[in-house]
Amino acid sequence: MVRKLVVLVLLLASCCLGIAACSGKKPSASAAGIAEKGKEFVSLLAEGKFEEAATWLDPTLTAVMPPAKLQEAWNTLAPRGAYMSETGARSAQEQGYDVAYVTCAFEKGNVTVKVVFDRSGKVSGLWFV
Repeated sequence: MVRKLVVLVLLLASCCLGIAACSGKKPSASAAGIAEKGKEFVSLLAEGKFEEAATWLDPTLTAVMPPAKLQEAWNTLAPRGAYMSETGARSAQEQGYDVAYVTCAFEKGNVTVKVVFDRSGKVSGLWFV
């Protein structure tokens, strides 16, 4: 079920990214600001504040990923062990979207969380790399 949800989120986000690329949307914030925003969002997930994190999502992502589903997605990282800390963040611009890559240390290795922000600053995509 979680795997299907993650695939659905990826498909929806990919569609949104394609639409944005065609529409010529411009990134909305500075590179440093996007990295910090990504870190804030990931911190909410790591702290178990899924209700609050869900308020960051755009309407499309909110429809498929309410707080309980957001928690399930975060819990897919359980095989990595306990969350330890955020170890770094960078930003990029991809297909007209601002993207934060937040590296997180877990007991059994690192995971990079890719957080995609739309033009209005809402999270429109989320991947665990």
